Amino acid sequence: MSCIETIVIDVDGTLIPSLVDFDKLRRRIREELGVSHELKPLGLSLSRLDIPVEKKKRAWEMIEEEELNSIRLLDPGSLSTNISEVIKMVENGFKVVIATHRSKRTLEPLLEKLCLTNYISEYVTRDYSIDRVEQLNYLKAKYSEIVFIGDTIYDEEASIKADIRFYRVKSYTELASILEYLRLECSRSRKHYNTGFGSSVK
Repeated sequence: MSCIETIVIDVDGTLIPSLVDFDKLRRRIREELGVSHELKPLGLSLSRLDIPVEKKKRAWEMIEEEELNSIRLLDPGSLSTNISEVIKMVENGFKVVIATHRSKRTLEPLLEKLCLTNYISEYVTRDYSIDRVEQLNYLKAKYSEIVFIGDTIYDEEASIKADIRFYRVKSYTELASILEYLRLECSRSRKHYNTGFGSSVK
């Protein structure tokens, strides 16, 4: 495989454990809005609901409250392997980008708590678009080639639509091994290039 040096990472369930009880949150939002919609995926479904603006605003507030609470529950010590691998990627010349359904308001303090703020080249939040395909298409247009790592079937389907390479984790604990694999894959590719035709290396 070719070496792709822009790595896009989802947050909840991928970079960190999912600390929001989304099933409970969906039930609360359905009750608040008086709808029976399954709300999967939550953000995209909510954005498309034909309901009064004020009701939709309240639902987004409920989501943001849960996201902020998840930051308080977050234990950076339990994520040392993921944090370390993200830093190694950057130190080895990769760009690490975040694509998330979180808002900027709830992503920035999370990255700060993980001490990763200075290692992230860019982030795309729901403030830009709640649609994962739109997020990925934007990043693909900007960086040309990207790899996306996520944890849901919706991430996988969006990657297919955006026509990009995708790795799906079953748990956030698998992220570090995927990053290591991508880093070593590129290291071998670079070594092969440096010893190929036109090289002065003997």
